[in-house]
Amino acid sequence: MQAQARQHAADEKTTLAFKRHILDKSSGFASEPMADLYRVHLLGMMLNRYDVLREKGMSEISSQNRVRYEFDDIAQMMREQGFEEAAPDESDEEERLSRWPLLSEDEALRYMQQRDDYLHKIAMGSALCSACVAPLMVGAAFAAFWYADAFSMLGLVGMFAMIGMGVYAITTAVKPKSDKKIRKGRFSLSARLRRKLERLHEEAEDGARKRTGKGIAAIVMSLIPLFIGSALTELWGSDGWAILGLAGMFLVIGAGVYELVMADGEKKSIKKLLKSKGE
Repeated sequence: MQAQARQHAADEKTTLAFKRHILDKSSGFASEPMADLYRVHLLGMMLNRYDVLREKGMSEISSQNRVRYEFDDIAQMMREQGFEEAAPDESDEEERLSRWPLLSEDEALRYMQQRDDYLHKIAMGSALCSACVAPLMVGAAFAAFWYADAFSMLGLVGMFAMIGMGVYAITTAVKPKSDKKIRKGRFSLSARLRRKLERLHEEAEDGARKRTGKGIAAIVMSLIPLFIGSALTELWGSDGWAILGLAGMFLVIGAGVYELVMADGEKKSIKKLLKSKGE
């Protein structure tokens, strides 16, 4: 009897096929000791069932297919045993096999709002640092009007204050907590949310073009305050007007920098949301 059992025992090829079947069906679960032990237990059960079918006269291929069919719901069996499914980012293979969770409309809108707040701080910090010379120029202009060096010192204080506020805004800007997940496309979108985001993307593109136009126009026109200041200096004979014009030039440049940094912010946020890997 033992000799007959050995005759129908699973060969190495069949054992390997069952191992692959188990690994494929349990790929969503972590590779931890108890789970691996249960996989070994499943392999033993499949081999025993294969031997039984072979002893009943079923062919090798039919026996393999029948065993795989009977053990098709291995994932549910592991859930019933209390094994927890692995997180989506646990491994590249699990990323490939798993379907990412559905992103809700509230989560998408919250991400866009947090992303806008982050970009606003970056843009504001860049603008403040770009226009930081303006207070110094204003102080120098007042010193020229009233012949008091104290105004120049106050302007210097204002310049460093603007630099400090700009650095603070940039360093305290925090990206959304879900930025990594959104950037890598680790989510799914419903058809309704995708249509809404596509409409918002079209509107954001129009807004980005307008912001870009404003930013470029501001930088191009930044020399206008300087020319006005120089003209007033010629009219009233005080260098203070020219220095005020210089301050105005830096303020306009700062405004242009803000618009350019913000120009593609909202559009890029929506574009990232539309790059889902879950579909």
